[in-house]
Amino acid sequence: MNISEFERLKPRKTLEAINFTIEKYESYIRETGSIMDETDASFVELSQEILDDLNRIKKFFLEGL
Repeated sequence: MNISEFERLKPRKTLEAINFTIEKYESYIRETGSIMDETDASFVELSQEILDDLNRIKKFFLEGL
């Protein structure tokens, strides 16, 4: 499959779902604001890990890998 064919056939709903989920975890991190206890810290750390993974998946998806 060449690049132009991939771009034409790329699953747009999948990309929308990836973007929505990235925004969701970014808002979780923003809303937590100040870390009050260990539970908040764990939540933010896990959210950041998930966000990093999603951004990596999005990058691969857009590159067609």
